[in-house]
Amino acid sequence: MISVRPPTPSDFKAWEQLWQGYCDFYEESVPPVVTENTWARLLAEESPLFCFLATDENGSVVGFANCVVHAGTWSKRDMCYLEDLFVAPEARGKGGGRALIEAVVDKARTRGWQRVYWQTKRDNDTARALYEKITAASDWVIYEVSTRRLDPKPHSRHVIKP
Repeated sequence: MISVRPPTPSDFKAWEQLWQGYCDFYEESVPPVVTENTWARLLAEESPLFCFLATDENGSVVGFANCVVHAGTWSKRDMCYLEDLFVAPEARGKGGGRALIEAVVDKARTRGWQRVYWQTKRDNDTARALYEKITAASDWVIYEVSTRRLDPKPHSRHVIKP
């Protein structure tokens, strides 16, 4: 049984461990100062960032969804970018990913946001299999220009600068 809830300050270590797994999956490195800042912003009520945690039947944190709420130019209503979604490998296939997405969508409906959207790598077949059960992929193609590179690796998903 998977449950979803907002994080509390005491969840940092569990979230951080999953965050590291997420960064490892995408072959990215995020400095500790950025990780700590992200966590603080996820907890801050006035921040446009928010998080949901998935917990298993024992109450252990097994996944997270980190989101950004922002204004847009095509609607008077805000929208929600589900920026990071991760479920621990040992907890996959038990409904955590779907439960996290549904919690974000429910919050968006409650708050009257225009839409929830996200992206993943084209070859992330496991995630895409779930996402396509929830909604169809859009026709949009994403282009990215990094303003700073810490790593000369081309096509890096995230370029992090503390």
